[in-house]
Amino acid sequence: MITAKSRCSIPQKKGLRPRGIERLRKLTNSATELFLEHGYEATSMDMLIQKVGGSRRNIYERFGGKKGLFSTVIAEECSGLSKPLESLTLEGRCVRQTLEKFGEEILHIIKQPRVLELHRLMIAEGKRFPQLSQTIWSAGHHNAKLVLANWIQKQQEQGKLRAGLDASGLAYAFIHMVAGEAQLQLLTGGPRTTKDQDRSTIALAVSLFLAAAQETDHA
Repeated sequence: MITAKSRCSIPQKKGLRPRGIERLRKLTNSATELFLEHGYEATSMDMLIQKVGGSRRNIYERFGGKKGLFSTVIAEECSGLSKPLESLTLEGRCVRQTLEKFGEEILHIIKQPRVLELHRLMIAEGKRFPQLSQTIWSAGHHNAKLVLANWIQKQQEQGKLRAGLDASGLAYAFIHMVAGEAQLQLLTGGPRTTKDQDRSTIALAVSLFLAAAQETDHA
């Protein structure tokens, strides 16, 4: 599985002068905006050239065509999705409060317009670009699950959570309870959940998680 950390960066800057690097940056930024707004099929080479300038030849030389450009810029965009998740640190002596904080952060991240655009693109282009869809998924849910699973395992080692339960499965279940409905609602054009709704969702998810995973003497 390709993760955000192993994404294809943009290596085509080699040998370019500062003006060429700036032109390449404008091309990739503009291409990202067009792909996210219109999707792969509806974004034409002419649209890219009209917005940024340059020529088809330059795009083919640097990226091998529209498909290569799409794969490169979307994989690079995943780095922006993965960074806030990779930087999450779960600390604190109280298990409940730590889970509540994690839930708040997850809901905050999935509601970002850029994150929603990436996930809509993943759904729309998943069949055409299955590997890239895996990259988008890994940058988001997979990274979040890894962060939480590592913390759960530490709590199990300290006797705060029941040993013997699969930490990865527990992490997946908690994230789904917190984010599943809100994300589905947003991806299908529904309204954003309110702060009160989010607090209620997180509280229920934490209670259910602890009921299943917490040692009785820590209840």
